[in-house]
Parts: sequence; C-alpha cells; structure tokens
Amino acid sequence: MASSGKSISDVTIGDYLIHGVYFLCYGFVKYLPSPIGDWLRHLVIKPFIQSMRKVRIYEGVTLWYPYRIRIGTDVTLNEWVYVSGYGEVVIGNGVRIGHRTSILSSDHVIDDPTTPIHKQGLVGGKVTIGNDVYIGCNATIMRGVSIGEGAVIAAGAVVTSAVAPYTIVGGVPAKVLGTRGEQEQPN
Repeated sequence: MASSGKSISDVTIGDYLIHGVYFLCYGFVKYLPSPIGDWLRHLVIKPFIQSMRKVRIYEGVTLWYPYRIRIGTDVTLNEWVYVSGYGEVVIGNGVRIGHRTSILSSDHVIDDPTTPIHKQGLVGGKVTIGNDVYIGCNATIMRGVSIGEGAVIAAGAVVTSAVAPYTIVGGVPAKVLGTRGEQEQPN
C-alpha cells in the first residue's frame, strides 16, 4: 500500500460543501420507488457528477465524491449500488451493475503501525469500466482496477486486478472463468 495517500486534513472546505449540498438534495429522492424515483435521482445527481447521460438509478444507490465520477450512456445502477469516486471512476456505455455492488476507488493507508489507521488517510486509484460490461450482484471492484469492454463479472466476485476485454471472471479474489462467445461442447 502506497504511503502517498490523501489525509483527512487534505480534504478541502469545498469538498465538504459539495458533499453537504449533494447529500441534502439526494437524501430526498434516494429511496423513492421507480419510475418517478429513477427520474428524480437522475435529475438531482446530474449537476454533481462529471458526466452522465441516459442513466437509470434505482433506489438506495449511493455515490460518494460524485464530481469524480463519469458515467456513460445507457447505464443501469440497480438497488443499493455503492460507488466511491474518491480516486475517480469512469463507467462506459451500456454497462449493467447488479444489486449491492461496490465500486471502491480508494483504500486506507496502513503503512505506519505506530499511527492509527484512521489517521493515515486514504489512497486513491482510478477505476475504469469499459463499454458493455455486466457486473453481477454483490460484486466488489477494488481501487485501481480496469475492466475491459464486454467483460462479465460474476455475482459475489471481488475484482482486485485488471480484467481483459470479453473475459468472464468470478470468485474471491476473481479469477478467469472463460471468455464470452465460448460455446459449450455437446456431450
């Protein structure tokens, strides 16, 4: 773990103000049911996020540091998805993200055993998710991971390293299970 993490004291007043306004507004619409809730969540999130077009956001979705998140066109964030944009998150077009998935672009610095972990700050790492990716429910995408176009992440997988395009991964930690387009051989 790199010790070049951003400490809590490096967070600016502007960060607190943006988060305060964002969560105040988003708190009113976060749990509203579809379809009106989807539309209102999109409307409230749009001014705070780097870019976002034609995105369906179901109830309970949480976006931290939304101004460091970019979401492509025709993307679905299902119920209870959590995205931390601290280290930056880029989600491509046509991506489907299953229920209770976590996308984490930061982690705690743990290098100094003489300093409590909560005082060592965070370290960020950009998460990139290519176009036409399917992420099953309860998956976890860790900081610094790049997922290639057309990849499939199995439900419950913990992705700690890059995923090649059109690859199917699953498990803890995620391992290659196959590639899209492979045909099962008849017995």
